[in-house]
Amino acid sequence: MFTRQELIATFPGLAVADSPPLEVAYFPSRDFITPDCEESIWVFRGWKRDFTSDLLFWVKALQAQDWSGREDYLVPYAEGGLCEPITEAECIRLVTEYSSGLRSPLPPYIADLSGFRSGLRMYAEWYDVAAVAELDEMFVAFCWSTTA
Repeated sequence: MFTRQELIATFPGLAVADSPPLEVAYFPSRDFITPDCEESIWVFRGWKRDFTSDLLFWVKALQAQDWSGREDYLVPYAEGGLCEPITEAECIRLVTEYSSGLRSPLPPYIADLSGFRSGLRMYAEWYDVAAVAELDEMFVAFCWSTTA
C-alpha cells in the first residue's frame, strides 16, 4: 500500500482526476441505536479493474464524503493521514468496534474482509477513525467519526 510521502506528493493530481465508479454506503447518526450519538460511518468499495491504484481509491473515497462548506480542510486532512500498516485482524476489530452501534449491518465486503492482502490505518483519533484495505479484487475503506 502507499506511504504518507506518496499521499502528500500525489494528492493534488489525484484529486483533480475523474473518479472511477465508487460504491458508497453512508450511515448517519439516525442509523445508530442511539440516534443522538453524533456518530457517522462511510464505507467505500472500488474494483481494482477500475482503480489504477490504492492511492487513487483512497483519494476518491475521501472526496466522496460530505465536505460541503469545509472544502479548504480536505487537503490538510488528507495529508494528515497516518498510513500505518494494519493487519487483517486489526482492521476487522476496528470495523467491528466502531460499527457496533449500528441498527443494520454493514455491507458484507467491509464486515468480513475476505481476500485481505494489506491495509492502512489512516486516522486514529477519539473523534475520527479510518482504514483502507486492499482485497483480492477490490479496495475498501471504512471511516467513522463523531462530532460529540
